[in-house]
Amino acid sequence: MKMTTRILLIVLGLALAGQGSAQQRLVQTENFQENQRQIKIVISAQIAAFIVADVERAYRYASDSIKTIFPNAKIFGSMVKQSYPMIWNPKSFEFLSASPTSMGILQRVMFMDQEDNMHFFDYALEKSGDHWVIAGVYILRGEKGV
Repeated sequence: MKMTTRILLIVLGLALAGQGSAQQRLVQTENFQENQRQIKIVISAQIAAFIVADVERAYRYASDSIKTIFPNAKIFGSMVKQSYPMIWNPKSFEFLSASPTSMGILQRVMFMDQEDNMHFFDYALEKSGDHWVIAGVYILRGEKGV
């Protein structure tokens, strides 16, 4: 479903429930669009750090819960390099759909690996103070590229 359609369904649902004014709905839509812009920057910056093997910089974009599982940048970087080579060194990547969740935003990303295979992932992002951080990356099994 396209982002525009999702936003319209959200706005329609709020209107039917009698919640909020038209101005509040417009602000919510604008906030989602701004948040989506910000999370694309965060994801792109982490991927750029992986590409140049700057695990310290890549680690800065991880949430506290990820940092609890992977207590330092070296361990985190090793896990990504070994388990997710298509994210560590992609040939390309493209942002697809995004949707709000109770915790933040879920952003779907398509990666093209060095052998021209497509891989789809959902990035879960949450707010940490004023910044978005990556709280999880989930492979979508069974998704195939065109």
